[in-house]
Amino acid sequence: MDAAAPELVITPETMIPDMLQVYPQTRGVLDRYGLKGCGGPLGPHESIGLFARAHEVDLPTLLLEIAQALKSPPAAGASGAALPHSEPAKLDIADTIYRRFFLAGIAVMLTLGASWGAYLLFAIGHGGSFSSINMHEINAHAQAQVFGWMGFFIMGFGCQAFPRFWHTSLQKPALAVLSFYLMLSGIILSCLGITGVHALPYAREAAVGGSLLELSALIIFAAQMLITFKHSRRSLEPYIGYVFTALAWFIASAAFNCWQVASGLAAASPSEMERFVSIYQWPLRDMQFHGLGMTIIMGVSMRTLPHLFGLPPVPPRRAWTALALLTAAVISEIALYIAFKLTQETLYASMLIVPWTMLLGASVMLVLPFKLWRPFPEPDRSAKFIACAYLWLMISLGMLILAPLYAAASHLQFSHAYFGAIRHAITVGFISQMIMAYAAKVVPTLNGVDKKQLSQLMGPFLLINAGCLLRVTLQTLTDWNQAAFPFIGISGTLEVAALAWWGLHLTQIILRGRREMQNILQAADTPVPPTTQRPEKISAEHMVADVLDWYPQTEPVFVRFGFAAVTNPVMRKTVARQVPLKRACMMHGTSEAEFIQALNEAISAEPGQAVDSFCANSSPACDCPHAPLN
Repeated sequence: MDAAAPELVITPETMIPDMLQVYPQTRGVLDRYGLKGCGGPLGPHESIGLFARAHEVDLPTLLLEIAQALKSPPAAGASGAALPHSEPAKLDIADTIYRRFFLAGIAVMLTLGASWGAYLLFAIGHGGSFSSINMHEINAHAQAQVFGWMGFFIMGFGCQAFPRFWHTSLQKPALAVLSFYLMLSGIILSCLGITGVHALPYAREAAVGGSLLELSALIIFAAQMLITFKHSRRSLEPYIGYVFTALAWFIASAAFNCWQVASGLAAASPSEMERFVSIYQWPLRDMQFHGLGMTIIMGVSMRTLPHLFGLPPVPPRRAWTALALLTAAVISEIALYIAFKLTQETLYASMLIVPWTMLLGASVMLVLPFKLWRPFPEPDRSAKFIACAYLWLMISLGMLILAPLYAAASHLQFSHAYFGAIRHAITVGFISQMIMAYAAKVVPTLNGVDKKQLSQLMGPFLLINAGCLLRVTLQTLTDWNQAAFPFIGISGTLEVAALAWWGLHLTQIILRGRREMQNILQAADTPVPPTTQRPEKISAEHMVADVLDWYPQTEPVFVRFGFAAVTNPVMRKTVARQVPLKRACMMHGTSEAEFIQALNEAISAEPGQAVDSFCANSSPACDCPHAPLN
């Protein structure tokens, strides 16, 4: 037999961990196209074909490059791991930075965000009025939700996914760390300052300072994304236009938020404060939810739904048209609303139907090609979240279109209850549910966990949608019947339960992945003694790692027979300690008798002639680097 025959035939269906276990030298090929530490040393539980589609790589080209890598197995002692063997205790911050953003986002959401919001809902229900709670508490809650919940997940996803989409590495990773701590400090300071403006010393300064820190974090993040994109030399695709438009809205809204916080907290009286908020709160939320939320989610959807879920793509021309329509709609609704509030001209209010119709039109243009009413071609636990999230977006925009009719029926031109329900439909039903969907998709992949072994998250899915439906319905009904108020708090409890369930699930995966990686690194850097004393003769029952520890001179024999994975120190300290020679031969179709004989010949030869002895009994065309020159 030919001892160098391939151990594993690489096809589009080959799983990445299987390939990297046998051929660690192929890791470099995948890293060039964005693997970059995903899933740990053995990569994510996905096929070569899915990797090619997800990373926009031509599949035949990828298979050809992998085949070329197989012709050059790593030299003895080389590392094919994702992490350099020379520094086994270190991880590339760019490969793990998302963890701190995601975990912080979950923490903020379960404290200052959704949980605080649920408490405020109970207070509203008990008081029987939306004005029964402190306005500063509402604003602080919104601050946490926008910057801590939306912001942290956008920044974490951006640092992790966008460089890989662009086949490059995150540039200046230290900036991501800086932006994280600036954002975290800003959220804490601004929320404390806004809430305690009448009770804490220097509260206003803390609130304004925190808002400025949030703005600084976003400017740094956006600049880092721009630098990374320019470094990739990628062409400007529609989804990239959506991403950078969304980041522009994020920065603009953060700057507007700084001014609003400073001006609002400086109001001379509660009535002046209320008037100021009534004018400028609405445009701020339009910037945050329509400008930022809708735009970033639609851009990411265009890039990922076809590549990760197998849905039809959006034609580029349609995508650019929808972006122009969406951007114009947000600018128009902000300008018209401010003009109405400052002049009280009803014409401006009536004209709002135009940008609202444009928002709905842009959304339909973009979402229609996905055909979300059909089952996803490739079943995934995130699919139900995505389909329902876009349904909630259409409900929210549909309610906007019906606002004039609602005003005529209720005799309330801008009903706080009705428009609050509209906001909730988009913030929880659409934005939060999309965050849940994408985090549930990418976190297992990044931590090397097989999603088939995980929960389908049906509980969080049902609870978040039940809570959102209850909130939107009951809040609207409060305009018609005071009896709806006491039940509003239940909706918040259902939503918090859903988010806590989901958040605990994701946190466990992240912590498990970090712990397993640390164990692997420690194992790769810690000498492990053989399980038994060194025998005089190698048998098929001996463990691969033990044989290499007993007789280091056998490593070229392993390489010659195609077991190149033994040159990977991480594999050598982990998998190789659990696999006997007999099983290794069976797995890779290697002749057990010939392999064991070659190993024993290597250990019986003189130390300096061990490899030469093996080569002399092999093919005359042996190209082993240790073969004698003729």
